[in-house]
Amino acid sequence: MRVTMTGHKRLMGVILTAVLVAAFTAPAAAEQKKIRWKFASLAPDGVGYARQIKKILFPVVEEVTEGNLELKVYWGGVMGDDEDYIKKMRIGQLDGAGFSGQGTTLACPEMAVVELPFLFKNYAEVDYIKSKMRDQFDKIIADNGYMALSWTDQDFDQLYSTKYPLNNLEAFKRARFLTWYGPLEEALFIALGASPIPVSVPEASASLRQGVVDAAIGPAIWVVGAQMYSTVKFVYPIKIRYSPAVILISLESWKELPKKYVDELFAMRPELEAKYCAEVRKDNKKCLEAIIRYGVREGKINSADLKEIKKRAKTIWYEKAGELYPKKTLDELISYLEEYRKANG
Repeated sequence: MRVTMTGHKRLMGVILTAVLVAAFTAPAAAEQKKIRWKFASLAPDGVGYARQIKKILFPVVEEVTEGNLELKVYWGGVMGDDEDYIKKMRIGQLDGAGFSGQGTTLACPEMAVVELPFLFKNYAEVDYIKSKMRDQFDKIIADNGYMALSWTDQDFDQLYSTKYPLNNLEAFKRARFLTWYGPLEEALFIALGASPIPVSVPEASASLRQGVVDAAIGPAIWVVGAQMYSTVKFVYPIKIRYSPAVILISLESWKELPKKYVDELFAMRPELEAKYCAEVRKDNKKCLEAIIRYGVREGKINSADLKEIKKRAKTIWYEKAGELYPKKTLDELISYLEEYRKANG
């Protein structure tokens, strides 16, 4: 077919236009490509932590990422426990996970420093330490290969007994404590003269029901969620340990997210965490009140023994420094706590 000069120019114009359109739309199309992340959590779907995540966090992630980040979450331990999540993140089967206090220290051992027994007196102190040391902990978590999408709370964990009162230090000598949290928890029980019995997370509830163990430390929401209130006879709400909860994603998966999304999510993180923590703290308080209303007896440890328990517990702070967490980090944390307590009476 014969093409005139005018026709040739028109043809070249069409081709050039097509090339330019392709050049400018390809990056935009690539940017809008769906990113799919797979997460897992021990939290059962629809209640407690899971309910607040869906209510508070998911809508914001959807909005910020313009619907281009698709999250698939395996709730209720269907993908295993915290240890399994870490293994699956390392081989790419999972992009991230919502971790309990135990999982937090499995993924990032140095975070054990915030879980020391009787370190914090209340959530105001926890929040102050977050405000002062968050960047440092973000770096520690990144050094372990993860990005912290959030640092929230498991709870101020309580003390439970299924058989007899633990109202004095002598009673601890006959107690067989379920331990699943790691070496710091085991060291605490030994310091108190109790017998730690290592049990995996999936077997924890059954071990208490079957009498393999007769005491435990944990959040009230766990007692409710695992329907342990019919087995537990005594609860001691003495804030024996603060336990964090974190949502971590592998650094490799995090790098898939466009910078504009990253920047906006980071900017909103403090507000979202505060809102989430406020709701979870309410849920934990309600759960503790609920198990007491159900008939679990609220016990009290006599003041002299409680003072001795705290004294023994605090001896492990520096015994484990350098082994489980840097002494420098512990020193800094304690310095900030003293600063806060001095300013707030």
